Amino acid sequence: MGTDDDGAVTRIYHLIERGISALLLLGMVGVVLLATYSFFRTLVTVTFAENAALDYVEFQTLFDRVLAAVIALELAHSIRQMVAGDHGIGQLRTVIVIGMLAVVRKLIVLEVDQATGPFLLGIAATVTALAAALVAIRWVERDRQ
Repeated sequence: MGTDDDGAVTRIYHLIERGISALLLLGMVGVVLLATYSFFRTLVTVTFAENAALDYVEFQTLFDRVLAAVIALELAHSIRQMVAGDHGIGQLRTVIVIGMLAVVRKLIVLEVDQATGPFLLGIAATVTALAAALVAIRWVERDRQ
């Protein structure tokens, strides 16, 4: 294949990638709306319950719902970046932030009596690795300026 053929294949690939990303973005809008609806439904249920006291389980449920909505929103942001053709450091940062949010969500809904030492060490290693990646991205961005 010649250089012109390679360019045509690359352009076709990018068109397909953007088209699929646009479809995924539309789907993510639905997911964000559902997650947001779930959060507000839970909030209203807890607020207007007969015994309107916020116990720990309800607190966990509320934070689980709100973090699910935030994670969905961040994922939609990442997909929007793909649609726009932005495949740089910004998209990588978004993916790492999604990972951090997922870990925080897991820690919030974690039942303390079910947490084992190796599991908590794994969570700590994950947070450390994600934080190191964010620091590395900041260094790269600072060096580019």
